[in-house]
Amino acid sequence: MDKLITHLGSIVSPDWATLAVVALLCAVAAYILKEYLAHPPMIIFVYPVMVFCSLAAYYLFVVTEQLSPKKIDQWLMWAILASICGTVIGIVAVSAAAVLREKFGGPRRPPPVPSRPTRAVR
Repeated sequence: MDKLITHLGSIVSPDWATLAVVALLCAVAAYILKEYLAHPPMIIFVYPVMVFCSLAAYYLFVVTEQLSPKKIDQWLMWAILASICGTVIGIVAVSAAAVLREKFGGPRRPPPVPSRPTRAVR
């Protein structure tokens, strides 16, 4: 349990520059994604998932020593790549949760039937 807490603490505490780049890129992705949601205010729940997944991807890159955080060009490239990975994983995770909710959710009421036939039915 101590290792898990240590890893989670390291995931959510990057340096300020990395956090700013990740948050900005995820905000841009969330703003664009908002237009395609059935209920646009739901982006409030999607954005934190995307940021957390991006930070987890960045932490994975750092732990596996894929980048040298001392070099600015490598750091920025890997921060952007982590943001892209986190955005994709976050969108997939939220979409999968929505599909599972629809599939295993409670019973649905049937749509209302019009009292008189419409022109399309005649």
